[in-house]
Amino acid sequence: MKKILLLAALSLSAGISLAQNTFPSSGNVGINTTTPAYNLDVNGSFNANSLYIGKQLVLPSVPSTPDRGAFNVLLAALRSAKRMHPDEQFTNGTNSCEVYNNTANSNVTLSRLPISTAPSTSGYCLQLKHTGVASPGIGGYQQQGMSGSNKTLVHLIRAKIPVGYTLNYANNALGTGAMRQWLTNNTGTGKWEDYAYMVVCGYAGPYGTAGYVFLTGDTPTVANPVYWQIASSAMYDLTDLNDNSIRNQQSEDQIADLRITGNGFMAGNVGIGTSDTKGYKLAVNGTGMFTKVMIKPYGSWPDYVFKPEYQLPPLAQLEAYIQKERHLPHIPSEKQITETGIDLAENQKALLKTVEELTLYILQLKNEIDALKAARK
Repeated sequence: MKKILLLAALSLSAGISLAQNTFPSSGNVGINTTTPAYNLDVNGSFNANSLYIGKQLVLPSVPSTPDRGAFNVLLAALRSAKRMHPDEQFTNGTNSCEVYNNTANSNVTLSRLPISTAPSTSGYCLQLKHTGVASPGIGGYQQQGMSGSNKTLVHLIRAKIPVGYTLNYANNALGTGAMRQWLTNNTGTGKWEDYAYMVVCGYAGPYGTAGYVFLTGDTPTVANPVYWQIASSAMYDLTDLNDNSIRNQQSEDQIADLRITGNGFMAGNVGIGTSDTKGYKLAVNGTGMFTKVMIKPYGSWPDYVFKPEYQLPPLAQLEAYIQKERHLPHIPSEKQITETGIDLAENQKALLKTVEELTLYILQLKNEIDALKAARK
Protein backbone atom coordinates (compact mmCIF):
# COMPACT_ATOMS: atom_id res chain seq x y z
CA MET A 1 0.00 0.00 0.00
CA LYS A 2 2.83 2.40 0.87
CA LYS A 3 4.50 1.62 -2.45
CA ILE A 4 1.29 2.45 -4.31
CA LEU A 5 0.88 5.78 -2.50
CA LEU A 6 4.54 6.65 -3.09
CA LEU A 7 4.24 5.84 -6.80
CA ALA A 8 1.08 7.99 -7.07
CA ALA A 9 2.81 10.88 -5.34
CA LEU A 10 5.83 10.64 -7.64
CA SER A 11 3.56 10.50 -10.72
CA LEU A 12 1.63 13.58 -9.58
CA SER A 13 4.88 15.41 -8.86
CA ALA A 14 6.25 14.53 -12.29
CA GLY A 15 3.04 15.67 -13.97
CA ILE A 16 3.17 19.05 -12.25
CA SER A 17 6.86 19.46 -13.10
CA LEU A 18 6.37 18.61 -16.77
CA ALA A 19 3.44 20.99 -17.12
CA GLN A 20 5.61 23.86 -15.86
CA ASN A 21 2.57 25.73 -14.54
CA THR A 22 2.75 27.89 -11.40
CA PHE A 23 -0.41 28.62 -9.40
CA PRO A 24 0.70 30.19 -6.10
CA SER A 25 -1.73 31.50 -3.52
CA SER A 26 -0.31 35.00 -4.07
CA GLY A 27 2.03 36.70 -6.53
CA ASN A 28 2.37 35.88 -10.22
CA VAL A 29 0.80 33.01 -12.16
CA GLY A 30 2.73 31.25 -14.88
CA ILE A 31 1.45 28.96 -17.63
CA ASN A 32 4.14 26.94 -19.37
CA THR A 33 6.74 28.81 -17.29
CA THR A 34 8.00 28.43 -13.71
CA THR A 35 9.30 32.01 -13.56
CA PRO A 36 6.32 34.27 -14.30
CA ALA A 37 7.24 37.97 -14.50
CA TYR A 38 3.66 39.26 -14.59
CA ASN A 39 0.44 38.62 -12.67
CA LEU A 40 -0.41 36.27 -15.56
CA ASP A 41 2.52 35.14 -17.72
CA VAL A 42 1.72 32.78 -20.61
CA ASN A 43 4.64 31.26 -22.47
CA GLY A 44 2.74 30.36 -25.64
CA SER A 45 -0.61 31.13 -27.20
CA PHE A 46 -4.04 31.42 -25.62
CA ASN A 47 -7.61 31.50 -26.85
CA ALA A 48 -10.36 33.75 -25.53
CA ASN A 49 -13.82 34.66 -26.76
CA SER A 50 -13.44 38.31 -25.68
CA LEU A 51 -10.76 40.48 -24.11
CA TYR A 52 -11.45 43.07 -21.40
CA ILE A 53 -8.98 45.62 -20.03
CA GLY A 54 -10.01 47.72 -17.04
CA LYS A 55 -13.50 46.21 -17.32
CA GLN A 56 -13.72 47.70 -20.81
CA LEU A 57 -14.38 45.43 -23.78
CA VAL A 58 -11.35 45.77 -26.08
CA LEU A 59 -11.72 42.79 -28.41
CA PRO A 60 -15.30 41.55 -28.66
CA SER A 61 -16.27 38.15 -29.91
CA VAL A 62 -18.44 38.54 -33.00
CA PRO A 63 -20.37 35.29 -33.42
CA SER A 64 -20.35 33.45 -36.70
CA THR A 65 -23.36 32.59 -38.85
CA PRO A 66 -24.06 29.49 -40.93
CA ASP A 67 -22.31 31.15 -43.91
CA ARG A 68 -19.96 33.65 -42.25
CA GLY A 69 -17.09 33.12 -39.85
CA ALA A 70 -16.41 35.32 -36.83
CA PHE A 71 -15.49 38.91 -37.68
CA ASN A 72 -11.98 39.99 -36.68
CA VAL A 73 -12.15 43.62 -35.53
CA LEU A 74 -8.37 44.06 -35.72
CA LEU A 75 -8.27 43.61 -39.50
CA ALA A 76 -10.27 46.79 -40.09
CA ALA A 77 -7.45 48.81 -38.49
CA LEU A 78 -4.91 47.39 -40.94
CA ARG A 79 -6.85 48.97 -43.81
CA SER A 80 -5.69 52.41 -42.67
CA ALA A 81 -2.36 51.67 -44.39
CA LYS A 82 -1.63 52.25 -48.07
CA ARG A 83 -3.62 49.86 -50.23
CA MET A 84 -1.47 48.41 -53.01
CA HIS A 85 -4.36 46.89 -55.01
CA PRO A 86 -7.23 49.41 -55.28
CA ASP A 87 -10.09 47.23 -56.60
CA GLU A 88 -10.23 45.08 -53.47
CA GLN A 89 -13.74 43.69 -54.06
CA PHE A 90 -13.28 43.10 -57.83
CA THR A 91 -15.77 45.77 -58.90
CA ASN A 92 -14.01 46.38 -62.23
CA GLY A 93 -11.83 43.31 -62.72
CA THR A 94 -9.59 40.77 -61.01
CA ASN A 95 -7.49 43.37 -59.13
CA SER A 96 -4.19 41.97 -60.49
CA CYS A 97 -5.03 38.41 -59.35
CA GLU A 98 -3.77 35.64 -61.62
CA VAL A 99 -3.47 31.86 -61.47
CA TYR A 100 -0.49 30.57 -59.44
CA ASN A 101 0.58 27.13 -60.64
CA ASN A 102 4.23 26.23 -61.09
CA THR A 103 3.29 22.99 -62.84
CA ALA A 104 2.24 25.12 -65.83
CA ASN A 105 -0.80 23.08 -66.77
CA SER A 106 -4.46 24.01 -67.00
CA ASN A 107 -5.54 22.30 -63.79
CA VAL A 108 -6.10 25.64 -62.02
CA THR A 109 -8.43 28.30 -63.43
CA LEU A 110 -9.57 31.66 -62.10
CA SER A 111 -12.85 33.37 -63.00
CA ARG A 112 -14.63 36.57 -61.96
CA LEU A 113 -18.26 35.76 -61.29
CA PRO A 114 -21.34 37.71 -60.20
CA ILE A 115 -22.51 36.72 -56.72
CA SER A 116 -25.11 38.15 -54.38
CA THR A 117 -24.24 36.23 -51.20
CA ALA A 118 -20.60 37.26 -50.78
CA PRO A 119 -19.72 39.61 -47.88
CA SER A 120 -18.88 42.54 -50.18
CA THR A 121 -20.63 45.40 -51.96
CA SER A 122 -19.42 44.82 -55.52
CA GLY A 123 -21.63 41.86 -56.40
CA TYR A 124 -18.61 39.95 -57.73
CA CYS A 125 -16.09 37.41 -56.48
CA LEU A 126 -13.21 35.39 -57.85
CA GLN A 127 -13.60 31.64 -58.09
CA LEU A 128 -10.72 29.20 -58.35
CA LYS A 129 -11.28 25.74 -59.75
CA HIS A 130 -8.77 22.90 -59.24
CA THR A 131 -9.07 19.77 -61.36
CA GLY A 132 -5.77 17.93 -60.93
CA VAL A 133 -2.12 17.99 -59.98
CA ALA A 134 -0.59 21.45 -59.53
CA SER A 135 2.12 23.06 -57.44
CA PRO A 136 2.77 24.25 -54.89
CA GLY A 137 0.05 22.35 -53.07
CA ILE A 138 -2.90 22.17 -55.46
CA GLY A 139 -2.16 25.67 -56.81
CA GLY A 140 -3.77 29.00 -56.08
CA TYR A 141 -3.51 32.63 -57.14
CA GLN A 142 -0.95 35.41 -57.11
CA GLN A 143 -1.49 39.09 -56.35
CA GLN A 144 1.99 40.48 -56.42
CA GLY A 145 3.31 43.16 -54.11
CA MET A 146 6.95 44.26 -54.28
CA SER A 147 8.92 43.94 -51.07
CA GLY A 148 11.69 46.30 -49.99
CA SER A 149 14.04 47.24 -47.20
CA ASN A 150 12.29 46.97 -43.80
CA LYS A 151 8.82 47.10 -45.37
CA THR A 152 5.86 45.62 -43.53
CA LEU A 153 3.16 44.18 -45.78
CA VAL A 154 -0.15 42.57 -44.84
CA HIS A 155 -2.23 40.56 -47.28
CA LEU A 156 -5.94 40.66 -46.38
CA ILE A 157 -8.12 37.98 -47.95
CA ARG A 158 -11.81 37.21 -47.46
CA ALA A 159 -12.51 33.77 -48.85
CA LYS A 160 -14.68 30.67 -48.58
CA ILE A 161 -12.36 27.65 -48.48
CA PRO A 162 -13.66 24.07 -48.25
CA VAL A 163 -13.20 22.08 -45.05
CA GLY A 164 -10.04 19.96 -45.21
CA TYR A 165 -8.01 22.52 -47.15
CA THR A 166 -5.49 25.03 -45.83
CA LEU A 167 -4.43 28.43 -47.16
CA ASN A 168 -0.65 28.80 -47.54
CA TYR A 169 1.80 31.52 -48.52
CA ALA A 170 4.87 30.97 -50.70
CA ASN A 171 8.23 31.76 -49.09
CA ASN A 172 9.83 34.02 -51.70
CA ALA A 173 13.00 36.01 -51.04
CA LEU A 174 12.11 38.98 -48.83
CA GLY A 175 15.54 40.08 -47.64
CA THR A 176 17.96 39.19 -44.88
CA GLY A 177 16.23 38.87 -41.51
CA ALA A 178 12.72 38.73 -43.00
CA MET A 179 9.86 37.46 -40.87
CA ARG A 180 6.44 36.22 -41.92
CA GLN A 181 3.42 34.77 -40.14
CA TRP A 182 -0.32 34.29 -40.26
CA LEU A 183 -2.27 36.81 -38.17
CA THR A 184 -5.37 34.64 -38.39
CA ASN A 185 -6.30 31.01 -38.72
CA ASN A 186 -5.55 29.67 -42.22
CA THR A 187 -7.74 26.59 -42.40
CA GLY A 188 -10.87 26.22 -44.50
CA THR A 189 -14.21 26.11 -42.70
CA GLY A 190 -16.64 26.12 -45.61
CA LYS A 191 -17.67 29.65 -44.54
CA TRP A 192 -16.60 33.14 -45.54
CA GLU A 193 -13.56 33.85 -43.36
CA ASP A 194 -11.10 36.73 -43.02
CA TYR A 195 -7.48 35.71 -43.48
CA ALA A 196 -4.43 37.90 -42.90
CA TYR A 197 -0.76 37.18 -43.60
CA MET A 198 2.00 39.56 -42.50
CA VAL A 199 5.43 39.96 -44.08
CA VAL A 200 8.20 41.97 -42.42
CA CYS A 201 10.92 42.40 -45.02
CA GLY A 202 14.61 42.19 -44.18
CA TYR A 203 17.14 44.99 -43.92
CA ALA A 204 19.15 43.88 -46.97
CA GLY A 205 18.25 42.26 -50.28
CA PRO A 206 17.66 40.47 -52.48
CA TYR A 207 13.97 41.36 -52.45
CA GLY A 208 11.34 39.45 -54.38
CA THR A 209 7.58 39.75 -54.62
CA ALA A 210 5.04 38.68 -52.03
CA GLY A 211 1.44 37.69 -52.68
CA TYR A 212 1.62 34.04 -53.78
CA VAL A 213 -1.26 32.12 -52.18
CA PHE A 214 -2.05 28.41 -52.59
CA LEU A 215 -4.13 25.61 -51.06
CA THR A 216 -2.99 22.30 -49.62
CA GLY A 217 -5.21 19.26 -49.17
CA ASP A 218 -6.39 16.23 -51.09
CA THR A 219 -5.53 16.33 -54.78
CA PRO A 220 -8.64 17.14 -56.83
CA THR A 221 -9.67 15.46 -60.07
CA VAL A 222 -11.76 16.39 -63.07
CA ALA A 223 -14.58 14.27 -61.65
CA ASN A 224 -14.17 15.79 -58.17
CA PRO A 225 -12.87 19.33 -58.57
CA VAL A 226 -12.22 21.74 -55.71
CA TYR A 227 -13.84 25.18 -55.79
CA TRP A 228 -13.22 28.16 -53.55
CA GLN A 229 -14.26 31.80 -53.73
CA ILE A 230 -12.61 35.10 -52.85
CA ALA A 231 -14.81 38.06 -51.95
CA SER A 232 -11.93 40.49 -51.51
CA SER A 233 -8.14 40.49 -51.71
CA ALA A 234 -5.55 43.24 -51.44
CA MET A 235 -2.13 43.87 -49.99
CA TYR A 236 -1.46 46.80 -47.65
CA ASP A 237 1.85 48.55 -47.05
CA LEU A 238 1.97 49.34 -43.32
CA THR A 239 5.25 51.17 -43.85
CA ASP A 240 3.47 53.88 -45.87
CA LEU A 241 0.47 55.38 -44.08
CA ASN A 242 -0.08 57.98 -46.81
CA ASP A 243 -2.94 56.35 -48.68
CA ASN A 244 -3.29 57.85 -52.17
CA SER A 245 -6.80 56.55 -52.74
CA ILE A 246 -9.80 58.89 -52.76
CA ARG A 247 -12.13 58.37 -49.86
CA ASN A 248 -15.72 59.44 -49.32
CA GLN A 249 -15.38 62.14 -46.66
CA GLN A 250 -18.15 63.67 -44.58
CA SER A 251 -16.74 65.92 -41.89
CA GLU A 252 -17.63 69.23 -40.29
CA ASP A 253 -15.17 71.26 -42.34
CA GLN A 254 -16.81 70.51 -45.68
CA ILE A 255 -20.26 70.33 -47.22
CA ALA A 256 -19.54 67.77 -49.93
CA ASP A 257 -19.03 64.02 -49.93
CA LEU A 258 -15.73 64.14 -51.77
CA ARG A 259 -12.71 66.33 -51.28
CA ILE A 260 -9.27 66.20 -52.93
CA THR A 261 -6.84 68.35 -50.97
CA GLY A 262 -3.68 67.45 -52.89
CA ASN A 263 -2.63 66.32 -56.32
CA GLY A 264 -4.54 63.42 -57.81
CA PHE A 265 -3.99 60.96 -60.63
CA MET A 266 -6.59 58.74 -62.24
CA ALA A 267 -5.48 56.34 -64.90
CA GLY A 268 -8.96 55.45 -66.14
CA ASN A 269 -12.12 57.34 -67.02
CA VAL A 270 -14.15 59.40 -64.54
CA GLY A 271 -17.92 59.71 -64.57
CA ILE A 272 -19.85 62.30 -62.54
CA GLY A 273 -23.55 61.60 -62.38
CA THR A 274 -23.10 58.67 -64.75
CA SER A 275 -21.33 55.32 -64.85
CA ASP A 276 -21.15 55.32 -68.67
CA THR A 277 -18.31 57.61 -69.76
CA LYS A 278 -18.63 56.43 -73.39
CA GLY A 279 -14.84 56.21 -73.56
CA TYR A 280 -14.16 59.82 -72.50
CA LYS A 281 -11.69 60.64 -69.73
CA LEU A 282 -14.33 62.79 -67.98
CA ALA A 283 -18.10 62.46 -68.44
CA VAL A 284 -20.47 64.77 -66.54
CA ASN A 285 -24.21 64.15 -66.59
CA GLY A 286 -25.37 67.56 -65.37
CA THR A 287 -24.13 71.11 -65.08
CA GLY A 288 -20.78 72.50 -64.01
CA MET A 289 -19.50 75.81 -62.68
CA PHE A 290 -15.97 77.07 -63.29
CA THR A 291 -14.13 80.28 -62.53
CA LYS A 292 -11.79 79.62 -65.45
CA VAL A 293 -11.51 76.99 -68.17
CA MET A 294 -8.38 76.52 -70.26
CA ILE A 295 -8.61 74.36 -73.37
CA LYS A 296 -5.44 73.57 -75.24
CA PRO A 297 -6.40 72.47 -78.76
CA TYR A 298 -4.21 70.29 -80.89
CA GLY A 299 -3.50 71.43 -84.44
CA SER A 300 -3.32 74.85 -86.08
CA TRP A 301 -5.28 77.92 -84.99
CA PRO A 302 -7.25 79.48 -87.92
CA ASP A 303 -5.19 82.67 -88.27
CA TYR A 304 -4.18 81.16 -91.60
CA VAL A 305 -7.42 82.69 -92.97
CA PHE A 306 -5.70 86.10 -93.06
CA LYS A 307 -2.68 84.84 -94.98
CA PRO A 308 -2.46 86.05 -98.62
CA GLU A 309 -2.52 82.52 -100.05
CA TYR A 310 -5.82 81.60 -98.34
CA GLN A 311 -8.61 80.96 -100.87
CA LEU A 312 -11.78 82.57 -99.56
CA PRO A 313 -14.83 80.69 -100.89
CA PRO A 314 -17.04 82.83 -103.16
CA LEU A 315 -20.28 84.04 -101.57
CA ALA A 316 -22.27 82.15 -104.21
CA GLN A 317 -20.61 78.91 -103.12
CA LEU A 318 -21.34 79.72 -99.48
CA GLU A 319 -24.98 80.45 -100.28
CA ALA A 320 -25.38 77.16 -102.15
CA TYR A 321 -23.88 75.23 -99.22
CA ILE A 322 -26.21 76.89 -96.69
CA GLN A 323 -29.29 76.21 -98.82
CA LYS A 324 -28.35 72.53 -99.13
CA GLU A 325 -26.94 71.70 -95.65
CA ARG A 326 -28.82 74.26 -93.52
CA HIS A 327 -25.73 75.12 -91.46
CA LEU A 328 -22.42 76.89 -91.99
CA PRO A 329 -19.40 75.03 -93.36
CA HIS A 330 -17.01 73.55 -90.76
CA ILE A 331 -19.73 74.02 -88.08
CA PRO A 332 -21.30 70.75 -86.85
CA SER A 333 -24.95 70.18 -87.65
CA GLU A 334 -27.72 69.84 -85.09
CA LYS A 335 -27.95 66.10 -85.79
CA GLN A 336 -24.22 65.62 -85.27
CA ILE A 337 -24.20 67.54 -81.97
CA THR A 338 -27.23 65.59 -80.72
CA GLU A 339 -25.55 62.27 -81.45
CA THR A 340 -21.94 62.91 -80.42
CA GLY A 341 -21.91 66.17 -78.46
CA ILE A 342 -19.75 69.17 -79.19
CA ASP A 343 -15.97 69.49 -79.07
CA LEU A 344 -15.40 72.88 -77.41
CA ALA A 345 -11.89 73.37 -78.74
CA GLU A 346 -12.79 72.41 -82.30
CA ASN A 347 -15.99 74.45 -82.13
CA GLN A 348 -14.06 77.53 -80.99
CA LYS A 349 -11.66 77.06 -83.90
CA ALA A 350 -14.58 76.69 -86.33
CA LEU A 351 -16.34 79.78 -84.97
CA LEU A 352 -13.15 81.83 -85.16
CA LYS A 353 -12.56 80.67 -88.74
CA THR A 354 -16.12 81.71 -89.63
CA VAL A 355 -15.69 85.13 -87.99
CA GLU A 356 -12.40 85.70 -89.83
CA GLU A 357 -13.99 84.68 -93.16
CA LEU A 358 -16.94 87.00 -92.47
CA THR A 359 -14.46 89.78 -91.76
CA LEU A 360 -12.84 89.20 -95.15
CA TYR A 361 -16.26 89.18 -96.86
CA ILE A 362 -17.08 92.50 -95.17
CA LEU A 363 -13.78 93.97 -96.30
CA GLN A 364 -14.42 92.70 -99.83
CA LEU A 365 -17.87 94.30 -99.84
CA LYS A 366 -16.44 97.55 -98.47
CA ASN A 367 -13.86 97.65 -101.21
CA GLU A 368 -16.56 97.03 -103.82
CA ILE A 369 -18.79 99.73 -102.31
CA ASP A 370 -15.88 102.18 -102.20
CA ALA A 371 -15.12 101.39 -105.87
CA LEU A 372 -18.77 102.00 -106.85
CA LYS A 373 -18.82 105.27 -104.94
CA ALA A 374 -15.64 106.39 -106.68
CA ALA A 375 -17.06 105.46 -110.11
CA ARG A 376 -20.20 107.56 -109.55
CA LYS A 377 -18.26 110.72 -108.80
